[in-house]
Amino acid sequence: MRNMFRIIGWILVAAAVGVLVRDLYAWATGGAMMMTDTGQLWFSLHRDSLQLAEPAIARHVHPYLWHPIITSVLLTPAFVVLGVMGLLLILVTRGRNRGRKRSNELFIE
Repeated sequence: MRNMFRIIGWILVAAAVGVLVRDLYAWATGGAMMMTDTGQLWFSLHRDSLQLAEPAIARHVHPYLWHPIITSVLLTPAFVVLGVMGLLLILVTRGRNRGRKRSNELFIE
């Protein structure tokens, strides 16, 4: 299970790099720096789920969660959100005794 989440984390990091490269390419060819927002990316990938998410979260969870919190995330550049989520998954799922093995080996005579 841990390896699956670790793979998902690496996929998210790769997607973040891909979105950043796409934004930089558009900037180089178009001249204007326009970063793809997370909401814009979500809308272009699956429009219906974004339109259903707002009423579902506002009605079933809490209205305060959507407007100040999720709206702020949706307005953040997509490469930042994808990269942070991916790095968090990678860090949370890393092995616990990697550093301990190395430090124990130094003190064994």
